[in-house]
Amino acid sequence: MAAENWNTKQFEKAIQGEKPVLVDFWAPWCVYCRRIAAAYEKVAEEYADQLTAGKINIDEEAQLADREGVDTIPTLTIYRNGKALGSIIAPGSKAKIDEFIRETLGE
Repeated sequence: MAAENWNTKQFEKAIQGEKPVLVDFWAPWCVYCRRIAAAYEKVAEEYADQLTAGKINIDEEAQLADREGVDTIPTLTIYRNGKALGSIIAPGSKAKIDEFIRETLGE
């Protein structure tokens, strides 16, 4: 299942649960964001049982990006119970995203 683009309301609802949520803060004009998009989608599929994956277009949700402290994209952040557990900026590969998830979730 592909990661959906969320608005602020969808984001707020998604991050409140016990299940971890991986959020990709990105923008359509960001070349690097587009470059890692396939890896992010693959991670979203592979970890579907363990976490929910979503995307926030910072151009459409600029206030949310500001509130979450996102000033460089792509930024991937994991949330649980409404709190950010950790972030990684511009991961270089799917392996880096996998490693980030494992380390952040303590697996």
